Amino acid sequence: MKKNNFKIIELKPKKNKNSIKRSVFIKDFIIEEIIGIHEHEKVKKQKIKFNVIIDVEQNTVPNEKNIKSIIDYEKITNKLKNLAKSKKYNFLETLAEDSFREIFEDKRINSVKIKIEKPDAIKNAGSVGVEVFKTRKDYEGS
Repeated sequence: MKKNNFKIIELKPKKNKNSIKRSVFIKDFIIEEIIGIHEHEKVKKQKIKFNVIIDVEQNTVPNEKNIKSIIDYEKITNKLKNLAKSKKYNFLETLAEDSFREIFEDKRINSVKIKIEKPDAIKNAGSVGVEVFKTRKDYEGS
């Protein structure tokens, strides 16, 4: 009779040296621009509401004397506003994709969740829109 010699080992998850998580968010940022595929949407500006959550590289430390040491949410809101103003979008989905391009220009950004809504587009609905999440890997792979 042959004996099985088993060795019991304990698997421990790797400890993450960095447990800090920093996110920058923009909540209910509203602009008014022409957006939509229907004829009535092409002549009258409508509200576009953005909610953005940005996961920031954790190895960066804010420096009170240098705005470049942080993710500047004013700069991001300006980019979003300029995007919607510069191009007549038919779809919120296309605006979201272009928004990712602008936001991921900053290499310190790991991931982004964008929710874009048209609050007045559908009668009897609080809002309609699109929500997309991308990591830097998703973005650079597309």
